[in-house]
Amino acid sequence: MPQSLANILVHVIFSTKDRRPLVTDSIRPGLHAYMAGILQELNSPALIINSVADHAHILCSLSKNLAACKLVEEVKKSSTKWIKPKGIHVWLAKWLRGIFREPI
Repeated sequence: MPQSLANILVHVIFSTKDRRPLVTDSIRPGLHAYMAGILQELNSPALIINSVADHAHILCSLSKNLAACKLVEEVKKSSTKWIKPKGIHVWLAKWLRGIFREPI
């Protein structure tokens, strides 16, 4: 019986609008956990998520049924919705539009 196996690791980096230092220590753990949940729902489990004040890094295993651009779109869109009630209004203006993807 034929089968298709894939193990595509994706390193996603995106920053806050204007690289403003908005990812504070108080929201960082919740943000990482929320992003991990989004990735799990997309069948693209996170291997590691980290961030500093002005940008986030995600290393995940990309689902063979999902385009990398769709993964980034969903993580950025959902994390922006999650952070809205936290009172960080400048970040609401969205993560930077640019996407950098490099195969590992």
